[in-house]
Amino acid sequence: MARRSLSKQPPSIVEVAERAGVSIATASRVMSNSSYPVNIATREKVLKAATELGYTPNSLARSLRSQRSKLIAAIVGDNADPYFAEIMRGVEDVASEHGYLTIVCNSDRQPAKELHYLRTLRDYRADGVLFAGGALNEPSHAQRLEEVVNEMKSRGAAIITLAQHTLGVPSIQTDNFGGARAMTTRLLELGHRRIAFVAGPSNLTVANVRLQGYMAALVEAGLSLDPHLILTGNFDREGGQRAAHDIAQIPVEHRPTAIFAANDQTAFGVMLGLGEMGWRVPDAISVCGFGDLPMAQIVFPQLTTVSIPLRQLGRTGTLRLLAALRNEEIPPLEVLPTTVVERSSTAPYREAL
Repeated sequence: MARRSLSKQPPSIVEVAERAGVSIATASRVMSNSSYPVNIATREKVLKAATELGYTPNSLARSLRSQRSKLIAAIVGDNADPYFAEIMRGVEDVASEHGYLTIVCNSDRQPAKELHYLRTLRDYRADGVLFAGGALNEPSHAQRLEEVVNEMKSRGAAIITLAQHTLGVPSIQTDNFGGARAMTTRLLELGHRRIAFVAGPSNLTVANVRLQGYMAALVEAGLSLDPHLILTGNFDREGGQRAAHDIAQIPVEHRPTAIFAANDQTAFGVMLGLGEMGWRVPDAISVCGFGDLPMAQIVFPQLTTVSIPLRQLGRTGTLRLLAALRNEEIPPLEVLPTTVVERSSTAPYREAL
């Protein structure tokens, strides 16, 4: 014991075996939960010796032997966005249940940063990667991303996307197109004909798909598309505020009576910007979003929005990733439904201010 205290080194499996009076192989089988049969009495002696010595299995050494790091990573667009926080809760719930560590990589929706993270995860031999956001549409980025993904897959890693993506890997998605079309259709049913859309980042696949859903509903209703009613946004509150002030500059005869924001964060910014100008929602103008974040029920008025099962998306994606690691066959595409949830931020048509 004196030698142990002087060395100040953590106890080894050799010392556990010596104290328990068994072979190193037997002690290792017990501590690694090997399927190799070890009788109960021997197992208890090894566990008792490990407890007395304060032995903890070396996770790194074990992962090197097994070729599994027990590490799952999720690449998100913005880790400050509650949208990704809800997804990550689902990811972590499943990962922890199965003994995996989860790390979050914030790409800031920048292709170079996303690629850097993926290469780092490759070097750290992550078992799996979840792309929580959509594809970033930048020249040659998809090809470089695909090359690293193929390297990771060749050594047994699993890759899953949780949104529309260019990668040829299994994908769990929400119905972004259908949700945007359904929300726009509902606004039309309320009598609105001039409906503004505050878009998301132009280089993001998900944002473009939601824009397409909005446009499809207008075309199906026999309405022409007014480019002045499609405003630039960035999936954040600041973009929503700017859009609200831009809408105020539109002549009254062309001004929209409803604003559909591409995500809830943008919708919150729109409502804030309208409030700064003294416009009441929905008395002066209706506002709706996409995502159904928890804040949607806290703001006043409560936000009408497209509900996405975000936590379920994270859970399902992680379950499929773990199944892929077990070499189980998984579907190439699963689409989770979205639902229009009406609250008090929308009302039947009335003239804008």
